[in-house]
Amino acid sequence: MEYSLYRRNGVLLRKAAVILFASALLSGCASGTEARKPEEEKTETTAAGMRFEDGMAQPILKYSSAETPNSESEILRYCVYVETDHDTDGDGMADLVKVFVQVPRSAAEGNYKAASIYDPTPYPAGTVEKTKGVDSYPYAEDSFDYRRLYEPGMKRTPAEEVSSLAAAENADPSEYLYSVPDSNARGYYMTDDYDYYLIRGYAVIEACGIGTYGSEGFELCGLDLERDSHKCVVEWLTGDRIAYTDKTRCIAVTADWSNGNVAMTGCSYGGTLPFEVAVTGVKGLKTIIPAAGISNWYEYVNSQGVSIYSVPHYTELLASYNSGSEFLDDNWTVVNNEYGAWIRQTAKDQTEANGNYTDVWKIMDYTRDPSKIQCSALIMEGLNDFNVCLKQADHMFHAFRKAGKPAKLILHQDGHNFLFGKKVNDVLADDLINLWLSHYLYDADNGIETLPEVSVQSNIDGTWKTYDSWDQAADTILHAKTNADTQPILIQNGNHADFYQDYLGPEVDPEVYFMKEDAEHKAVFTLDAPDGITIYGVPKVHVRLSPATSGADNRMVSAVLLDVAADGSPFPAYMTKRSLRDVLPEKTIDTYEFGGGHKAGKLKEFVASPTSAKIISKAWMDLMDPEAGYIPSEDKAYGTAKDGEWYDYTLYMIPKVYTLMPGHQLKLVILAEDPYRARMSDIEDATRDFDDTRIDPEYSFRIDPASVDVELPVVSAG
Repeated sequence: MEYSLYRRNGVLLRKAAVILFASALLSGCASGTEARKPEEEKTETTAAGMRFEDGMAQPILKYSSAETPNSESEILRYCVYVETDHDTDGDGMADLVKVFVQVPRSAAEGNYKAASIYDPTPYPAGTVEKTKGVDSYPYAEDSFDYRRLYEPGMKRTPAEEVSSLAAAENADPSEYLYSVPDSNARGYYMTDDYDYYLIRGYAVIEACGIGTYGSEGFELCGLDLERDSHKCVVEWLTGDRIAYTDKTRCIAVTADWSNGNVAMTGCSYGGTLPFEVAVTGVKGLKTIIPAAGISNWYEYVNSQGVSIYSVPHYTELLASYNSGSEFLDDNWTVVNNEYGAWIRQTAKDQTEANGNYTDVWKIMDYTRDPSKIQCSALIMEGLNDFNVCLKQADHMFHAFRKAGKPAKLILHQDGHNFLFGKKVNDVLADDLINLWLSHYLYDADNGIETLPEVSVQSNIDGTWKTYDSWDQAADTILHAKTNADTQPILIQNGNHADFYQDYLGPEVDPEVYFMKEDAEHKAVFTLDAPDGITIYGVPKVHVRLSPATSGADNRMVSAVLLDVAADGSPFPAYMTKRSLRDVLPEKTIDTYEFGGGHKAGKLKEFVASPTSAKIISKAWMDLMDPEAGYIPSEDKAYGTAKDGEWYDYTLYMIPKVYTLMPGHQLKLVILAEDPYRARMSDIEDATRDFDDTRIDPEYSFRIDPASVDVELPVVSAG
């Protein structure tokens, strides 16, 4: 998540993509439903005003930007304020959530009912950039009772009700065309991201949630109250919740243009919130399309009993960053000490959890009870995303499976990003999403539901391969062992000061660090694995370790799986550069018009970079918790290890799909802290009365090299 902001490079349309889709994707389906042949596709209309051809929505209106007055545009833009149930900021009234609506005029005029694409990303409202500095978080010393947040707020009584057309006619453009205070960034900078869908007749909704700039309440990153504020927006779109034209006049406005069908989508934080809302089972949410979404905040901040960041708390930092209420003055006095008390209490509770799965994390685990899920999911994840890792999508996918609802995985080679402007098996990502939305929001009979369960972009050449099952595709389990000595290896936790300095340099690949000779701080093993294998699933590192020095709980042991050429020569690989939140290099290969008079988009593809080693996967675990497993809710015992004793550990690595080229080897690196996850912190504040030291920096452990066994789920390369 990492305070990331995401921009797309443009969207495209090409009618031939439908033919390619039919032949390249649906032909691989295993449902028993025969895909329609391209020549059998027909133009059909399933809703007045919408036009469907080859099973997906086609352009129906002329595009105009947000700067165009509503009176001159076929797209109407205005804001409403949806009323929630709770009074998180304690002002006595139910919090209002600001919603930015973009809807085709034809729908607002009553010619047809539009389905909604809803991006709940909080960043577009405006982020509080100064929270990136030292001593800038509004911690308060008072303790905080979480129950206070759940007090109901007084509901408003509508003075009158107006139509959406009237609301648009009287809209104030400054509500959605503004510069963010302090940073002068463009508010609602994602305004243009869904133009492809607006032109085709969908409505596009942006709401950033309680506590963000323009909304009321506290920004409560990860909590169910944040989720419920977005659930309320969905309820407004289905006619089950009231909204007002502004915060003061109590003029109600309905989504009278809506057909009641909603899809939620977004990247990173915006990919997290669709999953949060999905587990509520709210009526009208028909599908979600999350990219790089978090399904379990524990797993983002911790792993197998250990905190993997430089401080063991996190969500209050992201909440502060998105707390636009701060912009109402300069000193946080509007949200004042009560919000500061919540900030501090959350940080304190997460710190005291000490990397363990306690109640403070359970409330932010959306996979625990998937029984209410009623929608489908098209889940997208970058195989080179070491920010929000594929384990999050894995957990998310299995929650949908437990609920018995359709879910598909699209695994691409990028890092922490969406697939805008890219192709999936020769099909533009927007066309693929359009087919998905046309089916689940308008019941278009296009066969998209028979898409194979998993589509994976190759790490070798960028082509795509499909699999019928995420769980059952492995042909065999390969045990890749070492021929290492039997003498124990002592590993010290390293002083990474020099490394951090290098890390901030212009061009430093993470892979280079892990291959450096450094016998004191890490052990490198060569694994015996055949050429050409494709790893598919969760690699597991079985190893016998002994904590060797006294110290507190929360001592990290890390494992890194690397691909290297046997002769040491460099080779091209899809990899991010420098920062964990970077994306892959890419190049423009073409441009296309996509209708409605909109400017052409740029079609891009990823570029491989030369490297001497490529990170395949990673794992992190607490030395003091040898029984910690893959599913945190199943862990029972913490801190059971004793210094000087030997224990069997299983480090569960990030799930991956990765093909080993001929002439390449697998290397396993075992070390203490992974400096790319456990980065040094610049967050210090004298008002905190809790110790947020994550680990004892002076610790060590011993490895039994003969015990190293990497369990790899393998499929044949294709």
